[in-house]
Amino acid sequence: MIGNGSVHFRCVSFLLLLGIINLSASMLYAHPFHLCVGQMKWNLDSRVWEVSLRLHPQDLETAMSENLFKQEPSKRVSIDDDGFPDLATKYLGSDFFLRRTSLEMRNEEFKAWLRSTSKPTSTEVLEPVESTLKWIGMERERGWLWIHFEMTQPSVEVETEKLWFVHRLLLATVARQENTIAIDPTEVKKFSLQFRSGEEFHEMKPKK
Repeated sequence: MIGNGSVHFRCVSFLLLLGIINLSASMLYAHPFHLCVGQMKWNLDSRVWEVSLRLHPQDLETAMSENLFKQEPSKRVSIDDDGFPDLATKYLGSDFFLRRTSLEMRNEEFKAWLRSTSKPTSTEVLEPVESTLKWIGMERERGWLWIHFEMTQPSVEVETEKLWFVHRLLLATVARQENTIAIDPTEVKKFSLQFRSGEEFHEMKPKK
């Protein structure tokens, strides 16, 4: 026979369990983890990078709104807008790109250039020293958003030039944002790079 004390204990335990479940669900919905993960694979036939990035749609909408409509703060971007692919390509091109420089350029020099230069808009002609993007599509997955595009990198003379990879998506608008991308060059060993505030770029070469 079960006493009233045991019944009371079980009821309290059940209520506590429900509270934990609800708290966990609310934390998941609030997405406390601000991550952008992705992959890049070199297509040897078309000579382009095939890129896929997974991020939170709300974070992307906020970053794009602040980046593209600085003079019109009331305007907001939505992934459901008909013109979203064009706006996304424009935003991606300003914060996710490859750029070639002379072999002598050092990290601090490139950082100074990156912090002081306004990126071209989609209506301007990009210099051949920088990559270009082509939108492929997007898909939703359990609260996340996958975006897919192709990136054509500038040609590089390995004897006299180097290639830099800039990935500062969301870093200016989301606190504690971290970006990680796995890179498959096909011809050399796969590697990965991580980006965070203060570390928005890396030299594009496999880590030893």
